[in-house]
Amino acid sequence: MSYTFDKVFTAFSTQEEVFEETLRPIFGDVLNGYESTIFAYGQTGTGKTYTMEGDLSKSEMHGVIPRSAAAIFSSLEEGELYKEYCVRCSYLEIYNEELADLLLPGESELDNKKGTKLEIMMGGKNGPYCRGLSEKVVKSPEDIIEIMRLAQQHRQIGETKMNKASSRSHCIFTLKVKAKKVLKDGSGELEFNGKLHLVDLAGSECAKSAAGHGSSEVTRERERMNINRSLLTLGRVISMLKEQSESSKKTNVRIPYRDSKLTRILQESLGGRCKTVIIATLSPSVSAIEESISTLNYAQAANGIINKW
Repeated sequence: MSYTFDKVFTAFSTQEEVFEETLRPIFGDVLNGYESTIFAYGQTGTGKTYTMEGDLSKSEMHGVIPRSAAAIFSSLEEGELYKEYCVRCSYLEIYNEELADLLLPGESELDNKKGTKLEIMMGGKNGPYCRGLSEKVVKSPEDIIEIMRLAQQHRQIGETKMNKASSRSHCIFTLKVKAKKVLKDGSGELEFNGKLHLVDLAGSECAKSAAGHGSSEVTRERERMNINRSLLTLGRVISMLKEQSESSKKTNVRIPYRDSKLTRILQESLGGRCKTVIIATLSPSVSAIEESISTLNYAQAANGIINKW
């Protein structure tokens, strides 16, 4: 079987190469008021979190999130094109189908200040959103890196046979940009709201590789079941959207977004008005060949989806 993708990187590709060749064009869209999403999907232990976050202590090892922040602030601060702007961020975690706010650690079940439990709601033409999720105003890439460091301490991580620090949850880091842009012909100003969702999915796992040790074994099994269930729903959504995109007939098919909180909150990114990039991460191990083929099939199907802006 053969696969066709927009870019292919090796184990020796740098963080900068991945960012520059695949992701930088998206920022022009965000700064023109579009909603964009970047996913990292693949088997556990293949480098999804490293791709999205990287090593925050070394600028050359920064991943997609800190590089995205730097690119956005650099564009906003250059020249006189953007007169006023405000950048806000949120950090949502989905663990065992429960929602948690990584900007308010310890208050995931109930935000005591607002008295609102985190809940996915419909937002009309803007699609689903998480009610009760906090947002913080950030004024520089350094602010975002500091937020990421704090969030890393509270994200659900556990040891499995494949990974000593395996991500046990899906995380969605969102940057919202509101700005006034001077039109090139000098005829006036344009106010816009752009969004960038940066999604680090938990890795797909088989029972043997996800097993924990001792008392953690039951916990790892529960996590594995919830992770795989949500990824299975994601796979069904992607397959159905691909079929819908390829069909010449108008069909009224129910896409199962509501079957998982992950697909529900990312509904606009999957089949809506969002510009979406998926980074598929693979293991070089022969023992992981089945999971690698599954990941490639996911990415191939996603490449066939046509979103409308």
